[in-house]
Amino acid sequence: MGYNPYIVVPFATWAVAQILKFTIAAMRGRIDFRYLYASGGMPSVHSAVVCSLAVTALLVSGAASPVFGFAVIFAAIVMYDSFGVRRSAGEQAAAINMLITSLDRSKIKLSDPDLHLREILGHQPKEVTVGAVLGVVLAGFFNYSHLGKFGTWLQDVPGHRELVAYAAVFVVILVGGVVARMILRMRYRKSKVIKQLARRILVATETIGWLGLVSVVFAYERATYVSWRLWPLLILAIGLAWAIWILSASWGTVPAALADEATEARKRKWLNWNRDKRKRR
Repeated sequence: MGYNPYIVVPFATWAVAQILKFTIAAMRGRIDFRYLYASGGMPSVHSAVVCSLAVTALLVSGAASPVFGFAVIFAAIVMYDSFGVRRSAGEQAAAINMLITSLDRSKIKLSDPDLHLREILGHQPKEVTVGAVLGVVLAGFFNYSHLGKFGTWLQDVPGHRELVAYAAVFVVILVGGVVARMILRMRYRKSKVIKQLARRILVATETIGWLGLVSVVFAYERATYVSWRLWPLLILAIGLAWAIWILSASWGTVPAALADEATEARKRKWLNWNRDKRKRR
């Protein structure tokens, strides 16, 4: 029995993106099952779905087909709306919630005492970008039979030397994550921000490293579909995206947080010095 790729692929992409969004939120310490079905957050599920639809139309119907044209325009409108109108609506909801919280409930009666508007409606540009990349990758994965020679190459089993190269890369990622964590914790022993960054790096490197080694073992054992060249390459691509995300998230926040910690340390040192001085008197 055949299936309609214009329905199945976007739906499968939606499921994968929602699970990924829940996983990312859980890794940040926010375990909320609404991330499995609600909008907002990293990555943008809207972007992933519409991009998977556009790529599916490209691979199945061709670049000159009307379906592909409609899908591209639709994807552009949805992504623009995600970090445009819907993001502005979320910021307005946050401002309204602040006003509601500051009201004196004894003087002002609300129709709903527990009124709280949902703030996560839109997306940051990086969330839309990650969602778009995810949609393109998943659409190519689910439509691998339409990729031609490239799809055949991805389905081939890697040779011995290629497997050794993959294994070496994943071992370097594993060891590098542990070494980076040790160096950061030794260099910034009292910094909470650096400890969080070191934990993120360790989680990312350990996850990518072990998943990659498992994919190499499956390929070495010729374990049917999981022995394809696709899997180690996909894991490396995810690791690269994860590294870019950690770098972009830490680029502006970590230096500012370190400066704040240094200021607080100087204040505590000054207060302790004054306290000790008064005791000596």
